[in-house]
Amino acid sequence: MNELTLAADAMRSVVRKTWWIPLIQGVASIIIGVLLLSNPATTLVAIAIFLGAFWFVGGIFDVIGAFTRRDADKGWLWALLAGIISIIAGLFLLGQPVLGAIILPVTLAILVGVSAVVSGIFNIIWAIRARNEIQGEGWLILWGVISIILGIYVLANPGASAAALVLVIAILAAVGGIAMVIFAFRLRSAARS
Repeated sequence: MNELTLAADAMRSVVRKTWWIPLIQGVASIIIGVLLLSNPATTLVAIAIFLGAFWFVGGIFDVIGAFTRRDADKGWLWALLAGIISIIAGLFLLGQPVLGAIILPVTLAILVGVSAVVSGIFNIIWAIRARNEIQGEGWLILWGVISIILGIYVLANPGASAAALVLVIAILAAVGGIAMVIFAFRLRSAARS
């Protein structure tokens, strides 16, 4: 047997043993998408509680890790600070999950709005600077202007934008989950052949 055949056999073996992982990820994604579509408030509270626990526990480990490596790592204070912030955010979400369920999507919407404005500005600047080397820079400038306008709209209406964002995430989670399930079964079929 040549090396390519051995590598393919090894890959099939790994896929045979792990094809179910994307299946579980897909099913979980479908469940989250359906829950966000059918009962967004309760699902967002559950996500806030999960994130709170995740950040709290992760922050504890970050703090322990920072102190453990403080002699060998000059940046250990940054890891300590990140751990403390994570613990505080986790405690906040665990203590106020309903408020967290409101703040998380609004914060995400604000980040999307800021990102759109900054991206639009950079698109316009780049298109103007590269106008001698490229064609169709007007389209890039138009895209930059549209991005800025949409970003400003999102920033001016963070609550409505957050609600729309939750809906988009729900649909993406459900559709992405279906794709993952199909992919998992295709992996299983490919590993058998």
